[in-house]
Amino acid sequence: MIKNMRAIPPWEKKEATKEQYDKLRGGESKKKGTLGPVNPGMKPHGPVLFPAVQDPLPKVEIEKRLGKLEKEKSTSALIEKVGDQYQYTKEFVYLAYASALANLSSGSIANQSDATNFQFSPFSDAGTLMPYRGFFTNKSIHQSGDPTDYTWQSTSGMVGYTSSQRYYTVSTKRLEELGSPTKPGTGVTWVVINAGSGIPSAAIWFAERFQINSIWNNWSITAVGPWVGSDFLVDGAIIEAKIAANAITVNKILNGAIQAGKIANNAVTADTIAANSIVAGKIATNAITAGKITAGAIDASKIAANAITANAIAANAITSGKISATTKITAGTGNNIGVLDGGSNTGNYRIYAGHATPGSAPFRVDQAGVVTIDSGGTSKLVISGDTLEVFNSGTLRVKIGNLA
Repeated sequence: MIKNMRAIPPWEKKEATKEQYDKLRGGESKKKGTLGPVNPGMKPHGPVLFPAVQDPLPKVEIEKRLGKLEKEKSTSALIEKVGDQYQYTKEFVYLAYASALANLSSGSIANQSDATNFQFSPFSDAGTLMPYRGFFTNKSIHQSGDPTDYTWQSTSGMVGYTSSQRYYTVSTKRLEELGSPTKPGTGVTWVVINAGSGIPSAAIWFAERFQINSIWNNWSITAVGPWVGSDFLVDGAIIEAKIAANAITVNKILNGAIQAGKIANNAVTADTIAANSIVAGKIATNAITAGKITAGAIDASKIAANAITANAIAANAITSGKISATTKITAGTGNNIGVLDGGSNTGNYRIYAGHATPGSAPFRVDQAGVVTIDSGGTSKLVISGDTLEVFNSGTLRVKIGNLA
């Protein structure tokens, strides 16, 4: 029967002498250790021998062993610090691609300009594999952007480049709201771009990923079209000083984007409007009313030939009060004209026709009401006051009226 079983505290352990150990074991022993007590409920069969207690290591040895452990640990790390910068502990391979290489010799080029369309994606914007691949091994955590650092080779015959997928969207959402073509964000529609086709001009965001050895990389999403939504701007963010000259062109303005409420008073003046920029197609029906035109703003020099036709003038739109001229109104050109002249001329002729010089016109009426009809030959008719005179070759032939 086993009884009085309990754990033996360290302070109850006793060290057996060599004589005691030899006596119990029936022989001589060179080892010495801690002798544990015999369980009183069991038949004695010999003492329990504990391992010998070793002396503590010297401090120098402890530091030496710790240093060794730290060194072994550091050799398994991926990153190390050299000076004040970090780098990999081993060299890694970086890949780059190009559509063409000039002066290629033994896989190297001498100048950055020798590489055309240098990029880190294996596929072009049209979704085709780039003709050249370069590799660069280094411990740097940054990939080199210098094509002369790479060793180049043709991609012809390489079968590991399986395919690429390209999509675009015209969504005006932020990048973090777009999602991806395989998991689009709320309200975002991604449209596939067929192989060999470029990115549509209407695209605002472009997404691309490619497959190498059956492994797809992550989606790369970049902005390819200019777009600034109203939720991106705070009031007063865009002022005149922030807009470069000629920065805003017609293709940067959406139809209907500029309305009357968006234009400050006196913001649009004659010197802010380019010649021929406002044509009929840019003016909405009934957009220009009398209240929009200042007095004297439209004169003959502002109206193109044949611009105003009968069907462009509303009935009863032109009345006597709408016509005013301080000089003259001329119909025709050269001597084939009819003139209403309110200016100053020799003879003070107000109405004349048939000649650009009032006094030489075959038909003329002076300010006093004298009417002269001169055929330019031998006959002339003059109506003045209450008389009518007929001349032939400068000689008065007939006079009707007051003969006094």
